[in-house]
Amino acid sequence: MSVRSNENRLGIDPSAVDNENTDLKQVSANPESLKFITPTEFVDLPSKGQFYNSDHPLYNQDVVEIKHMTTKEEDILTSVALLKKGVAIDRMLENLLVDNRIGVDDLLLGDKNALIVAARMHGYGALYETSIKCPDCRGLQEYGFDLNSLTAKFPTAEVMAEHDAQKTENNTFLIPLPKTQYTVEVRFLTGRDEKRVSETQEYKKKHRLADTPISDFLRFIIVSVNQVIAEAPLNEFINSLPALHARYIRKVYDKLIPTVNMEHAFTCPECDYEGALEVPLNADFFWLNT
Repeated sequence: MSVRSNENRLGIDPSAVDNENTDLKQVSANPESLKFITPTEFVDLPSKGQFYNSDHPLYNQDVVEIKHMTTKEEDILTSVALLKKGVAIDRMLENLLVDNRIGVDDLLLGDKNALIVAARMHGYGALYETSIKCPDCRGLQEYGFDLNSLTAKFPTAEVMAEHDAQKTENNTFLIPLPKTQYTVEVRFLTGRDEKRVSETQEYKKKHRLADTPISDFLRFIIVSVNQVIAEAPLNEFINSLPALHARYIRKVYDKLIPTVNMEHAFTCPECDYEGALEVPLNADFFWLNT
């Protein structure tokens, strides 16, 4: 049975993440058995399954079933070899997904983030305590993120109308650039794209090439411009794109992408800075300071 709160939340019942009350039932058929039955939960997908192709197992599915973490997943998350390769979290998610037809690389990034948050909450609780650096005074502070406060967002009709954006039958969006004759088609990134972005950055670092994160990001998300899909003219367009329009594309993209809003309110006790910080989703996310 699906465990949810309301439509604006991640689909996680706060009572389900209380480690002391989690229902890990011991198998009673054999009195000498010490094996536990691993519980599962249904997690709401920010995409609601609406941006997958018809042959994808999550097509039009608004929830996905995952198992609670066990010591097996903890071993994965603390594996030095897997951490060095940057695949520890992906391996952990592969183990937790009940439907083995679902590939982690094929998940939309927003859905993948929702599963990572859910896995952490069911495994260790909703409070994530870590050390963060204040963006203003740069002082190191101990801070606790309440993961229950995170919400999911979906591209609403209001947001699309505000920017004249249109969804296509290919699960992409057409975004007209203001005061120009250009219409940019963008797509949502997947886990596989995330790896390609990381590989691109590592390649440039290794070969001491110029770091171009904004241009690289636009190359990954832009499918076409005025229906032109050839690589050379698209690169020419991105390289000559005014900063104002590049910022506009990123701003609209951030409003459209279905994902978990990872921003969390922060007040620095040293300098009284107030702002929003993003909860980092890396292997440290699963390490407890105890």
